Amino acid sequence: MNGKVLTAAVDTLVDAATDVAVASDDDVIATIRAAVRLRATADDLLARSAGHCERMGTAKRCGMKTAELLVRNGCAPAVAARAMRVGRALDVLDSTGRYSRDAVVSGEHIAAVVTGVAHAARRCRAGLESDLLTRLESQLLAAAVSGAAPAEISNAARAFAIEHEPTVGEADPNSVPAAEDTSLNELSWAQGDDGRLRGQFDLDVLTGERLIAGLDAGSRPRPAPDGTPDPRRAARRHADAFSQLLESGVTAMASTAFAGPTKTDVLVTIPAVAVSDSSEIVVASGVAAHLQWLGPISDISTTLLTCDAVTSVLTYDDNGAPVTITDPQRLFAGPQRRAVNERTKGCVKCGAPPSWCDIHHIIPHSQGGLTVVDNGAPACRTCHIEFHHGGWEVVIGHDRHPWLRPPATIDPRRQLIPSYHRRTLNLDGVAA
Repeated sequence: MNGKVLTAAVDTLVDAATDVAVASDDDVIATIRAAVRLRATADDLLARSAGHCERMGTAKRCGMKTAELLVRNGCAPAVAARAMRVGRALDVLDSTGRYSRDAVVSGEHIAAVVTGVAHAARRCRAGLESDLLTRLESQLLAAAVSGAAPAEISNAARAFAIEHEPTVGEADPNSVPAAEDTSLNELSWAQGDDGRLRGQFDLDVLTGERLIAGLDAGSRPRPAPDGTPDPRRAARRHADAFSQLLESGVTAMASTAFAGPTKTDVLVTIPAVAVSDSSEIVVASGVAAHLQWLGPISDISTTLLTCDAVTSVLTYDDNGAPVTITDPQRLFAGPQRRAVNERTKGCVKCGAPPSWCDIHHIIPHSQGGLTVVDNGAPACRTCHIEFHHGGWEVVIGHDRHPWLRPPATIDPRRQLIPSYHRRTLNLDGVAA
């Protein structure tokens, strides 16, 4: 059915719908069922059309993005986003495509299935056509047909993903545990009928640790001037602290901000043992570093955090009892931080403003790297993770400016490239 025929059919249906008269309860129920199925058919048609629009480049030829094209033609932004998400998936998820095309369940249920399968694919590191995800798809569709709400479908998908996520190193020795995988992070919100905002989040353990540490610091009880105890409940104090975190964060991320605050909000404790007859300290084998609030983390994430967090080294005696704890390792702060940011004007890899950046130790502090300007490079959180998890490296060239060495998956020769702020300049091809 082409667009013109479909438009004519819709016009006929609209005219017929205005003349619908219900004479009994059975008529009301039958009309509701027909309307629900008609709505599901319309959702399927919109999703498939959005998918075709993306694949054919229709929106691009019209000088806009697909989402903008849908909104221009009457879709609410949230509906447009859902249609695009479902449209991309229907050609891959065959069973979901059949249920959607036959209007067996609503568009909201189909969207929940698509989102749930995509979440499991990321968390389980499995292809959409794998047997594992095909089984999950069948389970979620069965739940939808049996009357489960979209939220229940999403919860079932999350539970399935947690149950079947691979163990660390099972598929890739350098893989990041799911608890520390930032690609799984999600945050959503919606305004309730009373006008208040409600939301939910699913965060990696490092981001969660920062959140808890920040809320803990800002939610301590504050007695009144006369000594009266703080009347606020703990939940209210946490909400007030969250509001203050947002205010401070927005201020720090403003375009007028010169440099972000020193990152001293997370405590990482690294168990270590003192070597006999020597003052040397070595990391204890078989004992994971751990966060103050959320527990143990992998070595990869430990290296990332020690660049820009408070780090303490805990020393044990031969019986495993703690005997000393060092002062926090020195961080880039004050004039040093400003000098490092002034050199590159922002993230060395993507150019994000200084207020968004950590200061990356080019030679890790744990390997003897000093906290000096020539050993520091600003990196936004995303790029900082790439330096520790993604194979990117930073070196200081003969010009005392940072240069980047991409991973072999991007450049097999791993040739040095200038940092972001210098790529438009005429530089030699060799850094050092």
